[in-house]
Amino acid sequence: MPAVELTVLNNRLQSLQLYRSDSKVYLHKLEDLLNMYSSEKARLGENTPIQTLLPRLNVPDLVLEKIVETFPNLAQDFTENAITILDALWIREELEFKLLAINLLLSLPASKTDEISRRLLQWITSTDEEILHSVILTQIPFSRRETSPSMQLFIERMINTDDPELRRLAFRTLSKVIEQKYFSDLPWVFNLITPFIEKASIKTYGQLNPLMTALMNKSEIETVAFLCEIYTHTTNDKAKKYIRKLTPLFSAENQKYLAEVLQKE
Repeated sequence: MPAVELTVLNNRLQSLQLYRSDSKVYLHKLEDLLNMYSSEKARLGENTPIQTLLPRLNVPDLVLEKIVETFPNLAQDFTENAITILDALWIREELEFKLLAINLLLSLPASKTDEISRRLLQWITSTDEEILHSVILTQIPFSRRETSPSMQLFIERMINTDDPELRRLAFRTLSKVIEQKYFSDLPWVFNLITPFIEKASIKTYGQLNPLMTALMNKSEIETVAFLCEIYTHTTNDKAKKYIRKLTPLFSAENQKYLAEVLQKE
């Protein structure tokens, strides 16, 4: 089976870029491009492992990837148009349009922090499609040297909702943030999760476990100091019990230090 002809695709993408200044025309041309390749995946014999109830155009992954590569310039040079375009893409039913909307949103400049975090939260709460939740979380650019303000605000908003599913996603996302090589803002994490350790239910403690493991792997010393501070000042017996249960996960030296603090209370 022949592959997608890259030269032809690149020429079509270059033509698409000519319409970035007119969001209405750009959307029309983008839809034409997707429709042009909509049956190509079936002809190429590609597998379609993604399970979703959303209708699909069955556009080859390579075509989507190449379109996404053009988004940073679109978002930087025509930011307001990009916002109009991504909103229009998200309300379309087909999975491919929503995937492109997510990627374009995450290409917006840092000045649009609130726009990004607000839409991410709205989009996650507007659908129970696990595939879209996963795409949103996996596309978030956590590998940069600094976690962007929009991502921090998104996590803060998600973790402080009353929706237990959103909170679970927030803990999962926060764990991913901590695991990134360059991430170092542990005080931000500690401040964010302190209320959940001090007052949370047993179920929430279970959701916190992967996050606590990520913190220990990042910095045992800072995590031990953080837990000792909570243990010393909290009046919640459940919180103290949870911290005691975490003790065996630390190194022998830090276990000893924790035990000494715990015995004083």
